Amino acid sequence: MMRLGVLGAVVLVSLAAALNPAVAQTPFEQQVLAALNTARADPAAYAAGLKQYRTFFHANLLRYPGQSTDIETEEGVSVVDETIAFLKRQAPLASVVSAPLFVASARDLVADQAHGGTGHEASDGASPADRAMRHGGGGFVAEVIAYGPVDAADVVRQLIVDDGVADRGHRSIIYSPELRFAGVACGPHPEYRTVCVIDLGVTPDGRSPGARPIGGPRATAR
Repeated sequence: MMRLGVLGAVVLVSLAAALNPAVAQTPFEQQVLAALNTARADPAAYAAGLKQYRTFFHANLLRYPGQSTDIETEEGVSVVDETIAFLKRQAPLASVVSAPLFVASARDLVADQAHGGTGHEASDGASPADRAMRHGGGGFVAEVIAYGPVDAADVVRQLIVDDGVADRGHRSIIYSPELRFAGVACGPHPEYRTVCVIDLGVTPDGRSPGARPIGGPRATAR
């Protein structure tokens, strides 16, 4: 069985916007956000937890306790060891706060991929920035996606370990101190069983960090 992959990208486009109303989160989505914040708050403790995770490997095959099938990884236990070393050097970060606009944007992609497909572009070609802007937000959006996680903790673990991703781009997003707001959406996927999308931003609405608050006076062109 092939490793269930993760994808991530940062898209930078700006547009003035307004926040969406609150979007209710499922318990699973709340658990994903909690797991993300746990990993950010205490990287050293998270590294200690990965030591048990590495015992689930046999060469490049990963088998979780209680599971009957193996997951084929690209790098095997070596990337887990590299992740542990990284986390021991990583400084603790502040928690990210749930942002309704990012929840809505992430949920759009989850709904689209319930019919199939992977990646950051929806079936109509909409990018993460496009989806945020459709909800009245801006396009300063970072997005990571996990396919086929066994539980909420595995969503975040996939992204941090970043097996098979040479630049560890998803890990960099998770441990970006500038990203302080996030929206999590998870749902069914026809090929990988489950997909979880996390959209993140420096601001809660995806606007440029220097933009005026929503409802404030318009900037005057010079």
